[in-house]
Amino acid sequence: MSDSYPLPKDWRCPLDPPSGFKRLRQEAPVSRIRVWDGSTPWLITGYAQALEALGDPRLSMDFRLPGFPHISPASATRRDRLLPFPFRSDEEYRSQRAMLLQELSPRRMEALRPLIQRTVDETIDAMLAGPRPADLMAAFALPVASLVVCELLGVPREDYEHLHVLSRTIGSRTAGREAVDRALDEMDGYFQRLVDANKREPGDTLMGRVVAEQVLRGKLSEQDAVSMFQFLFFTGHGPSAYMFGMGVVALLFNPEQLGEFLAAKEPTQAVQELLRYVTVSQNARQRAATEDLTIGGQVIRAGEGVLVQLDSANRDETVFSDPDRLDVNRPPHRNLALGHGIHLCMGRALALIELEVVFGTLFRRVPTLRLAVPQEEIPFKQDENLLGAHEVPVTW
Repeated sequence: MSDSYPLPKDWRCPLDPPSGFKRLRQEAPVSRIRVWDGSTPWLITGYAQALEALGDPRLSMDFRLPGFPHISPASATRRDRLLPFPFRSDEEYRSQRAMLLQELSPRRMEALRPLIQRTVDETIDAMLAGPRPADLMAAFALPVASLVVCELLGVPREDYEHLHVLSRTIGSRTAGREAVDRALDEMDGYFQRLVDANKREPGDTLMGRVVAEQVLRGKLSEQDAVSMFQFLFFTGHGPSAYMFGMGVVALLFNPEQLGEFLAAKEPTQAVQELLRYVTVSQNARQRAATEDLTIGGQVIRAGEGVLVQLDSANRDETVFSDPDRLDVNRPPHRNLALGHGIHLCMGRALALIELEVVFGTLFRRVPTLRLAVPQEEIPFKQDENLLGAHEVPVTW
């Protein structure tokens, strides 16, 4: 075993996963890899193997299990804190997930479409009225993603930038434990204050309804509510913002596909292809085996860690023809960008609506949108769990 995680990117195309994943998919789609603390969990890079792993109840997301693979100091810091519900036992996870399913139902998310459209339009108005070139991330992608999730949860709009800074520290591959602890403490304190406010006067928001129906009725502790809302903000704004930004970059890198995207009769199919091609989650899904099992012919013992690499699975050449090419007319096939199994993204319905509105509106309203610098000058990030850029200069 010679590979260490994360694998280095070759940056030939910054939107591509490390080329080493292709070698592993072809030679050993289930193989050992060394992580930062010297441990050697299994890394799954093939699509079929990833699908199998994500759907297997013997592979758990419980951070507290022996052998759980922590892929950075930031991840390991979570072991000593109250864990968000996805990182607990399946029983605890299912219980808290059930409290949110109605709040995040496709019907309720569809009712948010006018809010999403208004937010996108207002943000474009502000960007067009501002200086050129503009930073697509700061002027458009981050505000849209953050303002939508703030409205959904009931977080004051003016606080999103500070919360995003804290989230970046928590999601860093390189931040030390002390910095991550401080960021988590500050996030905990912030959401505790919001829970307290909703206990006094529950708002007509996701947070207000969960506090009224679960916390005040003794079904969910205050600490669990704080952890839940922090997790929902963290996962509800960062991945969306980076997907907006990197999706636009992908279309600008492939202008012929941008034309096809705008002409597409079925926008959902085109959005799914962008999710497959970009797959902003660069970190593997972490699991620990609770029993012996076999995946891809490889025996994985109870107590061993497993990493499921979604961006690699979404570029598997045995499933997707010419997988390193963006093709918005690609025949539908389930990609794994939003997960699979019991941990399929709860916000999936919201994410798909946001992506349809964002890409369709931005290029319709700003048809001359283009990069303001050569592709190689975009400062892509190298130290975070999400595929992104420090800034994306654009003009029109």
